[in-house]
Amino acid sequence: MTTVADLRTYVGASVSDDDYLTECLASAQALVVAYVGNTPMPTSVMDSAVTQVASELFHRRQSPSGIAQFSTLDGSPVRVARDPLHSVYALLNRYVQQGV
Repeated sequence: MTTVADLRTYVGASVSDDDYLTECLASAQALVVAYVGNTPMPTSVMDSAVTQVASELFHRRQSPSGIAQFSTLDGSPVRVARDPLHSVYALLNRYVQQGV
């Protein structure tokens, strides 16, 4: 199970962000569980998905308009995905049964 300390390390946050990291982690857990339902899944896959979704939620705070700016040479902005699960669908879909 992903902890706040794990998430803090993953996103490079400080201890002062722990309250917000806790919220992001709880939201990510709820979103991933709602998507996979009762599907049996390896713990490592579930932890990875929750960590990635929590990271997406955490970084949205720095891009409230949906645009993230990274320190690249060209300084080009990047649009943030609207769906926080976007980055984990490919990981989870091999376990989740899709309806026809």
